[in-house]
Amino acid sequence: MATSDSQGGVVVVTGASRGIGRQVCINLLSSSTQLHVVAVGRTRSDLSSLAHTCDNSSRLVIVAGDIADSATQTQISALLQTLKLPVLAVVNNAASVTPTGPLLDTSASEWAHLLSTNLTAALVLCSTCIDALQESRGRIINVSSSASQRPVPGFSAYGMTKAALNYATQALALEYPKVTSIAFYPGVVNTDMNQAARQSAAAYVADPRTHLDTSALTAKLSDPIPVDLPSVIIANLALRADPSLSGRYVTYSDDEMHAYHSSPH
Repeated sequence: MATSDSQGGVVVVTGASRGIGRQVCINLLSSSTQLHVVAVGRTRSDLSSLAHTCDNSSRLVIVAGDIADSATQTQISALLQTLKLPVLAVVNNAASVTPTGPLLDTSASEWAHLLSTNLTAALVLCSTCIDALQESRGRIINVSSSASQRPVPGFSAYGMTKAALNYATQALALEYPKVTSIAFYPGVVNTDMNQAARQSAAAYVADPRTHLDTSALTAKLSDPIPVDLPSVIIANLALRADPSLSGRYVTYSDDEMHAYHSSPH
């Protein structure tokens, strides 16, 4: 039998220090008096600030560390065993957009960094939680990107890792049908990552080897949406995503996401 958030449980959110992940944690904790959130992020001070900001912070458990680090993954696993609560969802939000620039300028070490952060870490966390997720008939929300759908000048390496994450989402849906696995594109959001992307795009345009028209990309990055809407959708998907969405890549602006626009409660 599926476990609802009203019965108590835990959601793991990575990339929780700032931006989308931070707001997802706030939305989740306000949704139920029994739901616990494990917030994973690199910066302890930002996570501590989150704890002071959100309601029901007694049900927030912070893990400060790089999600691509095995020690951080081990800590998450130990915490879940200690909590002894149903794992309702995993939100794989942590990501790195750098390095940017021409695809073939990406070094072996940079590829390793991108893949470990954007793909491998997400799958390792899913592996840690999969038995509990199957038992609760829970959900995996993999935060993706429009760069996974078509090459974007200067962001091809990043986009390739997100395309791989989309593929992994389909594979998870196929191999673990009791779990609803979704790849979700939140839009171009007003976050620190978006600011870094704008700076990288500007540097790419300034590169004398660049002969591509990047005006559309620059315009898109310069008009971000607030963090509120995508974070509410992600929180709702984590708690009650329809199983028919499993294996799919969906975007914040899809009509079928309208059902997930209201603050979770």
